[in-house]
Amino acid sequence: MLYNSSVICITNYINIITVFSSKKRENLMPIFIFIMTFLSVSYSHAHEVSSCLCDDACYTDEVSNLKCNSRSASFRANGFPDESHILMHGIIATNQQFPRLHQYEYNITRTPKKAEKPTSVDAGAIGVAVNGVPIFDPATQGPVNPETGKRPSTLTAGELDKCGGHAGRGDDYHYHIAPICLIEELGIVHVEQKKRPIGYAMDGYPIHALGWFNKANDIEAQLDECRGMEDEKGAYFYNVKSDNSWDVITCLTGQPQKFSKDRWSYRKDKYGDEYVGMPLKFKIDTYTRTIHDTDICHVMSGILEKEQILLTDGSTQHMKNQVGSIFYCNPGCYGVFMEAEKTQSIRGRAILYDQILDKCPTTFTETTLFDIPVYTGPRQQVNQKVK
Repeated sequence: MLYNSSVICITNYINIITVFSSKKRENLMPIFIFIMTFLSVSYSHAHEVSSCLCDDACYTDEVSNLKCNSRSASFRANGFPDESHILMHGIIATNQQFPRLHQYEYNITRTPKKAEKPTSVDAGAIGVAVNGVPIFDPATQGPVNPETGKRPSTLTAGELDKCGGHAGRGDDYHYHIAPICLIEELGIVHVEQKKRPIGYAMDGYPIHALGWFNKANDIEAQLDECRGMEDEKGAYFYNVKSDNSWDVITCLTGQPQKFSKDRWSYRKDKYGDEYVGMPLKFKIDTYTRTIHDTDICHVMSGILEKEQILLTDGSTQHMKNQVGSIFYCNPGCYGVFMEAEKTQSIRGRAILYDQILDKCPTTFTETTLFDIPVYTGPRQQVNQKVK
């Protein structure tokens, strides 16, 4: 350990000074200056992190029912961050999913063990933030690039908001990179001074953000291939990157554990079928979530970049830079885009605008309807749940 080696070195220097000073007491100042400099450098890079897995103070208000035993810590969350976090804003490529309430139950081991070799991570959950929001691998669910062996990055694909997250296929909000808004909310005392985690990986090791506010705590050069290291007492932890790619972890050092359960239901369309959105080049400027009696209405407003729209008569029309809202309240009140059937008469991808307003709450006024013809033709037999 760096701390222990520092003590040994300092002891040796003191012995040298003692012998030297017994013979000659002058010109000792340069040696003392060297020792003080050595101490300063050594201690600035030595860290003792806090895991605090069973301490309520280490979590935000979004986490509830924290319980601990000798084996694990468990808690619950609905998957939503603090209201101050501006969700979905800045996304330019969306699957038309909305952040909806979930019922997460997390169980984190208190005795993580290192595996014989690191475990690679792929698209899916790899941990949880201290606000109860899942943390995912940075990859999309797109196809693996045969040249790199990796899936596309959600960040470079424009799928993430300003906080580092988005809503996934299950309308579940989660992070794919360091939870930027959460770290800012936790602040310098939590992150740098008390050295508390910003999350936990699925192998049980804590995830920290040292160096985010204070560059004197930067440990980037000391991290291993998984973005982890041991502190001065031998406790292993991961550390997120504070700029550019904002990586969380790149592999798992410990033995992966099953750490979460969730209960939720798909949205339904007007036919009663489960709806999972299709990819769309749609720049999201605002997202709102409003409650209207028994309905919770989700609205994402922005600009539809460029699409070929299927019309009711079977023809298509190319449109671009269309301003409007994608929204959903219930199976009788929504406006979304769906994939159209592939036919010989249509070149390239075509989508249709599916809108129904029959059962919209009377108090629902947050949406801006697209100036795009609503498709009212025969039902399109396309599986919207692929991709």
